Amino acid sequence: MHLNTPEARWKLNLTVLGDNPIFFPEENIQLSGANFQGSPVSLPMDMAGAAITMVCVLSERRMNRLNNPALSVGLPAFLTKGAGMFSGLMLSQYTADTLIVEQRILSAPASIQSIPAAADQEDFVSMGMNTAIKNFQILDNAYGILGIELMAAAQALDFRDYKFGIGVTAAKEVIRRHVAFLEIDRPLYNDHTTMKNLVKSGNILDEVEK
Repeated sequence: MHLNTPEARWKLNLTVLGDNPIFFPEENIQLSGANFQGSPVSLPMDMAGAAITMVCVLSERRMNRLNNPALSVGLPAFLTKGAGMFSGLMLSQYTADTLIVEQRILSAPASIQSIPAAADQEDFVSMGMNTAIKNFQILDNAYGILGIELMAAAQALDFRDYKFGIGVTAAKEVIRRHVAFLEIDRPLYNDHTTMKNLVKSGNILDEVEK
């Protein structure tokens, strides 16, 4: 492989990640040893999945503080006016918890799950593709979990009489354009889906950063 084009240098970077190439700098040539190993990619990807899951666990714990009257400093239980008659956002927390359990299962590292193949020629495999596939689901769940927390936060703000910061106010305004205050119980799956898509779109972050 000649190294005098951007495409060649890009391929070289990928090769160095998981090969044992031989370099001939005088001839500007690199020869692949074809002993490919994707662990330098799969290990960080496993860590990324675990990190996203950890962020979501923190998100759910913040929502728990909003729902729990023993921890919420004056907010009504489950963020509803009809305590005892209405469930409020109790079931939204169940939904977030379910998504996190799935994330935790998926966060088991794929990079240690090698199975030898090809008459043991492929004696150690990084399983990086499995890591990539499960990270898609971990990230998709994260949008939903963060969306539920933000929906709960907007609900909590509607019970407060404080003057909020500029960024908080902007975030709440975006949320309220898509999800109404929960006055009485209603099926919340549409709100959850709406909030998930809103987080994924980045619109809340964009308005806060403005």
